Amino acid sequence: MAGEPVQIFEGKQKLLSGLGWRENPFVKDLRQQDREGFLKYHCPLDGEKIVERLAFDAKAVLLVGPKGVGKTSAIYYTKYSLPAGEFDSAIIKEPPSTLDGLAEELGVGNRPSVLGGLFAPIAGALGIARREKGISRAEIAERLKRRERKLVAFVDEAHLAANPQMYMEFKYLLDEVPQLRMVFCGLDRSPFPDSLMHLIGENNVFARKGFSAPEMKRIIGHRISAVGGSGTHPFSDGALDEVLTEQNLLTPRYVFDELNNRLAKMASGRIDPKEESSRLSVNDPIVQAAIADVNGRNGNGAAAMGAQAFGKITHAHADWWVMLSPSQQKVMELLLEGGGLTLSEVCKRAGLSQNTAFNALYQLRGDDGKELERKKEVPFPLVEARAKLVGGRKKNLYYASEKVRNLFTTT
Repeated sequence: MAGEPVQIFEGKQKLLSGLGWRENPFVKDLRQQDREGFLKYHCPLDGEKIVERLAFDAKAVLLVGPKGVGKTSAIYYTKYSLPAGEFDSAIIKEPPSTLDGLAEELGVGNRPSVLGGLFAPIAGALGIARREKGISRAEIAERLKRRERKLVAFVDEAHLAANPQMYMEFKYLLDEVPQLRMVFCGLDRSPFPDSLMHLIGENNVFARKGFSAPEMKRIIGHRISAVGGSGTHPFSDGALDEVLTEQNLLTPRYVFDELNNRLAKMASGRIDPKEESSRLSVNDPIVQAAIADVNGRNGNGAAAMGAQAFGKITHAHADWWVMLSPSQQKVMELLLEGGGLTLSEVCKRAGLSQNTAFNALYQLRGDDGKELERKKEVPFPLVEARAKLVGGRKKNLYYASEKVRNLFTTT
């Protein structure tokens, strides 16, 4: 046991070397302050759109979406993509609640005079309160107008303004200062007043609720290319079909977790990299031809095909079985042999990670809309969950659906 941790690290280095990777590409959180490293790893999707709008003189842009979809990364990509001779930038991590706070963030705040700084300790000793004069919007505007270059103010977490009046201050400044541009990122657009939304314009509002499978494959390919790899190798389309579930497509972080888990299994010898890189997608012409062939056969032919496809469990009417991913087939075989299993029991008996098993069950229950669209011939749901108290806690027990159980016989 003492040597196992060393072996996994040695296995990791051997795997990365064999793949031609300089390092693991699936680091979830990029170092945003490291410009070179960030641009190397970040795959721009929304950032490209924002840069395009700013290049053609949009006054403001709004990007909305839930946490984890890359809004802050889009800010840094845009910042690093602006021509230095034409633009300055300021990143505001949360909307300030006062004009003084906004002025400080924009670099035009009131600075204490030399005399004021000298006499402040004396006034404090005498108990004389020093009253600071707040800056006005007109003063902020006047100072911004003196700038030679355009200023892009990035406002992250823009939905969190403690003082709603600040949204109107943003609007007034955008109206008054020709050189000012603003990029807002937040969970949603509801806090923004109509007048500010009108200034931004619908064509400059982008919503990111999740990712499509092609977008996520582009992100994966970009990361792999950044470390010396090519395409999505060693992950074939068939392997990625399992990974890119509706749940995982919500954020790259979920996908990177799954891919790192698979890489760990490759490094430890539990997954053969050659097999992982050669599995066919359900949409592959060869798979589609096999499905068409099965559908065109009579009952005996379909039964024979079924016997080849899934070993012990056979039935003529389950010709759609070949469309299920390997992890889905493993889960179904378990539940057909005997249902009432918890998630942890499914993981243990099928030899699957918790994330892979959860995704397989999620899809088999018919909860993944994209999976339903991809595999229209499969009579989802194939699995049902029944809640039960186990040790005082409610847990789901999983069973093969009765409507499909009768399709199978065990030999």
